[in-house]
Amino acid sequence: MTCFRTVLTVPAFCLVASGAGAQSDRPASGAPMPVLVNMAADGVVHFVAHQFRKEGTNRAVAEAALDREVDQYVDTGVSHLFWNVNYQRVGYNSRIWPSYWDVPDPETQVTEWPRTYYLLHKLGIDDVFARLIPRSRAKGISPWISLRMNDHHYFNDFSRVSPLLFNHPELRVNRNGLFNYAKPEVRDHYMKLIAEVLERYDIDGVELDWIRTPNNFHAHELDAGREVLTAFVREAHRHTRAAAQRLGHPVKLAARVPATPEFAYKKGFDAVRWARDGLVDMIVASDFWSGCGDFPIERWRAQIGPDGAACTIIACTQCTYSCVPKGFQFVHNVASQRGFTASMADRGADGIYLFNLFSAVSGIRRMRTPEGKTVEDGTLADLFRAAADREGASSGRRLHPLALHDCLPDKTDYRPQLPAATAADKPAASFRLHIGPPPAASASCRLFIGLYATNGVESAQFAARVNGTACKPLPGLPRPENPEHLKPQPDNWMTPPRRNLSELAARVLVFDAPAAALTRGYNAIELAQTGGLPQTATWLELEIDPAATEPAKP
Repeated sequence: MTCFRTVLTVPAFCLVASGAGAQSDRPASGAPMPVLVNMAADGVVHFVAHQFRKEGTNRAVAEAALDREVDQYVDTGVSHLFWNVNYQRVGYNSRIWPSYWDVPDPETQVTEWPRTYYLLHKLGIDDVFARLIPRSRAKGISPWISLRMNDHHYFNDFSRVSPLLFNHPELRVNRNGLFNYAKPEVRDHYMKLIAEVLERYDIDGVELDWIRTPNNFHAHELDAGREVLTAFVREAHRHTRAAAQRLGHPVKLAARVPATPEFAYKKGFDAVRWARDGLVDMIVASDFWSGCGDFPIERWRAQIGPDGAACTIIACTQCTYSCVPKGFQFVHNVASQRGFTASMADRGADGIYLFNLFSAVSGIRRMRTPEGKTVEDGTLADLFRAAADREGASSGRRLHPLALHDCLPDKTDYRPQLPAATAADKPAASFRLHIGPPPAASASCRLFIGLYATNGVESAQFAARVNGTACKPLPGLPRPENPEHLKPQPDNWMTPPRRNLSELAARVLVFDAPAAALTRGYNAIELAQTGGLPQTATWLELEIDPAATEPAKP
């Protein structure tokens, strides 16, 4: 599922080393942050389809478009491209999985983005990845394959899912769900795909993307399923090592899993053990949809311990972020990327992974004023550069939202910090926000807190403190002029993301947070209601601007 449609050469260090106990050549503190971009199967052909519409459908246009798709990442800070070849079908002429054109009547049955794969097939291009992968390597970008291990898209559309899923409900979780990995047929189905891509392509690694989608067992099967998946990953590891021996260079194995070791374990992924046992070379900690999460890199490392020291830990962010479940999403931007990079680098992350950000890198990123005027926030390439700029992440304007985790096990003690109820006769609501390095004492720091549309929201009074130090109240943000941006909550999860903080809440409080009060790592923030009817806080974000002579517009 996508959000928007509209390089540096690979560093001298390597993100991963081989085998348990090997030493990982991690980047020095001043080196660029490795940036890994996941290019989804639909994103791959959206680029080609755009050129078809402009220049006509022919082989020369297709080949040039595929080359430009890779070339656009040069000098953007992107060090790795993870090419996703599958949802429930694959985008090449596989021997063992159905392709997107393997249906009885592709002329009428293959529609929307899969149709571009079919058009390429008719032009004699049966494998776009056979062109994208060597092109990536030639341009100094590390090529990987990303495999979605149980994708949820279109699972009631026979033309887009595997016939194995569509015709065999007994292989599904709850018969109406996704594949059940307790079934040997399911594991064999995916292992064949892993083996095929490793035999087919000269790549630097394969990613098992368990976040798409992590519902692989019945609840009562989870404990046994955890062992099943460990055996599965062990077999995948053997395939990568065989490929490395054949190709004469390392071929690594990565796993994208839920944000914390505990979430992952309770969802059936014993990723800590995988790293300790040397089965995976990379763990990508991720949420499902929301970005800018609070990823405990240090806890991952502590639990993995010295036996898995060679395994790199990568932090994933996405095209939007949110502070409350089922609330508005906010568009990921250059400043929020700086904040995420600053926090994750400070916690020891080995790289930044970007998901659902696969529009053209020259495309303009747009924000909005309360008056509804569109303003430019640079290009997608600028966002990638911000992700890679370890030093600039702290020296430029950065945003730290109190983003939630959204890829959770059924049973968990985790609760998002927002929404938070406030009342004049109750203790202050308290929050913990990780910011990475502290700001310079001269930096402008502003705290934004959004309130839900509740009776008395405009007249309620508040005070805020950061690490025990009082914050000076500033004028709140003006309300948007467009009625569409005044809705108290999204219509559904497909509601377009907000592009100004004033669109996120009925009222947005603003406080001047003393820079000297902020500390490295976690900061304690308190919001006390001092008068008026009870209210609910639904958003919290801290802006740090080292160069501001006056506050920047949110």
